[in-house]
Amino acid sequence: MIYITLLDQFHPGIYSSQVIDVCDYLNKFHKTKIRVVAFLSIRELLKTDARKRLKKLSPNAIVLPAFPGLKNFQFTSILLFWVCLFTGERIAICRNVFCTKMTLRLKRWGMIKKVVMDGRSAMAAEIGEYDVFPVDYLRKNVSTFESFAVNNSDYRMAVSQKLIEYWREHYNYTGNDHVVIPCTLDRKHFANDNFVLSETSLQLKVEMGISDTDIVLGYSGSTAPWQSFELLEKILVPLMDRDERIKVMFLSKTNKDNEQLRSKYKDRVIIKWVEHGEVLDHLACCDYGILLREQSDTNKVASPTKFAEYLYAGLPVLISENLGDFSEYVKTNDCGSVVYMNEPDWSFLKKNGIEVKKKCFEYAKRDFLKTSNDNTEAYKKLVEVLK
Repeated sequence: MIYITLLDQFHPGIYSSQVIDVCDYLNKFHKTKIRVVAFLSIRELLKTDARKRLKKLSPNAIVLPAFPGLKNFQFTSILLFWVCLFTGERIAICRNVFCTKMTLRLKRWGMIKKVVMDGRSAMAAEIGEYDVFPVDYLRKNVSTFESFAVNNSDYRMAVSQKLIEYWREHYNYTGNDHVVIPCTLDRKHFANDNFVLSETSLQLKVEMGISDTDIVLGYSGSTAPWQSFELLEKILVPLMDRDERIKVMFLSKTNKDNEQLRSKYKDRVIIKWVEHGEVLDHLACCDYGILLREQSDTNKVASPTKFAEYLYAGLPVLISENLGDFSEYVKTNDCGSVVYMNEPDWSFLKKNGIEVKKKCFEYAKRDFLKTSNDNTEAYKKLVEVLK
């Protein structure tokens, strides 16, 4: 078996938690033999150490250049043909629509027997709303490709029930050959059995000037367009003007948006870019996790990994309405608050005690580990199909 990625930039955190950790988990707990086949752009392979870093994460991964030009992605199937020929692999899990479309071509050639689409997002919505692949050919054809991939795969994985509903509404998907598995925690960095506020976190609070009276809102992740940073700024500015106890920690790279906020509030805004393994200790310094996004189709089907990371760090989540399956999850489990953008109510904000943190941590363990009961059962169904 192979897990194929195509047109994905190499990001160590994403590859580690969403690709390699999944393969390692399937190999260890479900006795599969699956390896990563990553097709990266020639530019990325030449200008970065992506191949070396990926191989360090997964030594048996096959890392190859994709065919040049985003519009030519299907020609990478020629390279995939040779991979299958020499490895003897005939079953593939495909990350994203384009990867699935390419691999279904090999199925028509008789080189692949089973194709599983790993649906991470509504790709047509992402391109239409945020232009994530700014190529006319992809813009014009992505809906056709997505429909083909959804309806012709042998099986489907989806990160949310909302994504399944999106497929049914937009592509007339009527089957039930799918499992829903949210973005789960990377077992390398999130493996505690009990909630612990580490010595590292306590020291970090001192270093960053966080006092016992501060209420710290944590934001982890990129500043990609769908992260809705402009909306976040509109929410944070009046809140920080009103309540001087509020501080914000951005675990992201510095850019004009968060730097502008820091220039306005100085020592009340912390910006740090940390390695994936350092995220947990930094989040544990906060009181709430921020997950506020605009009302787009992309966000309505999403399953951000940071949701699980926030809970695991003991943080109730401040979440916008209609964000994948998670807005209802917050309401049902009382592990945060749904923020209504037109009339946000911040009266509930306070320093959270250890019992609140432990409760959030337990929800993360129950629902967002790969070994959580529901996820284990979903992976069992997947493995049965792959046999």
